[in-house]
Amino acid sequence: MQQKVILHSEQVSRKGEIKYFQIPLQGVALKIIAVEVSAFLFSNMPDISTTPKPTPAPAPIPTPTPAPAPVSNNCPNPGSATIDPVSSNTAGGIITQVFRIGAVVNPTFVYSCGVYSVTVSVTALDGDTPASIAAKLATEVNNTSLAAWSQYGSNNHNYKPTASNNGDLLTLTVDSQHSFFASGQGSCTGAPPPPPPPPPPPMPQLLDYDPLFTIVSNERAGVLSLQSPDATDIFFQCDAWRQDKNINFGDFSFPGEVQDEWLKGRKRNATEVDITTASPILEAYYKDSWGVYYNQDVSYGLNILVWFENMEAA
Repeated sequence: MQQKVILHSEQVSRKGEIKYFQIPLQGVALKIIAVEVSAFLFSNMPDISTTPKPTPAPAPIPTPTPAPAPVSNNCPNPGSATIDPVSSNTAGGIITQVFRIGAVVNPTFVYSCGVYSVTVSVTALDGDTPASIAAKLATEVNNTSLAAWSQYGSNNHNYKPTASNNGDLLTLTVDSQHSFFASGQGSCTGAPPPPPPPPPPPMPQLLDYDPLFTIVSNERAGVLSLQSPDATDIFFQCDAWRQDKNINFGDFSFPGEVQDEWLKGRKRNATEVDITTASPILEAYYKDSWGVYYNQDVSYGLNILVWFENMEAA
């Protein structure tokens, strides 16, 4: 069979961003055989390499510069928005899932849940609590029509999801071939942290080292998960990296020239999978780690390559 590839690109620009998006397929029976993921930076960031360097002599202890205090922007409850799964039970062909709204709720935080490739969301307002967010999400789910739930063709059992709430608990029902996802988006910082401790005394002079056996830190961009509406659960999950800085680790044939740019900053490395689907889309979930590492918004592109074969004879 002839192998083909679908390239899908997304832009990430917020620290800790959680993205749900869809990757269009052909809508006919095909077999997904491999997935590649890469990330490339749109803005310059500091080098986080941790390669040890020999120090010829102890250096003077620098005077620490206090970090600027975080700005509290309408943040009565410092922290991040969360929705945590509590339980999932199946009876009579129906799955009942229970989620708990996290204790930290602030204005502008967004809370979402979805199934059948359809997502409903509510935005927290001043005075909202976990209980009021659970009630608002339950209302949004119940007010969404069966036609809306079935608009992408994923609802092959023609089941209208229902929702109820009890305090900070949100209960959702769906047919046994699918499952709801739920997530919270948003974070804020309250009072500034205490000043950092004084730096440790300088390290003694180190011995010379072998450059073939130095390990440096790689920059992880985030975590990607893929799910097909007509397949059970997530079939693919991986980390997206900027580049592999340890590509020559322990290589005694190392000639002194570093291999670098391959596919948007790293060597092509397709992860083999084996899943058959006739769905017109793949559901994708992505969680940013790059911005969390740098503790600031980072703008970068995410490329996803889906390799497949048509099930019909070539």
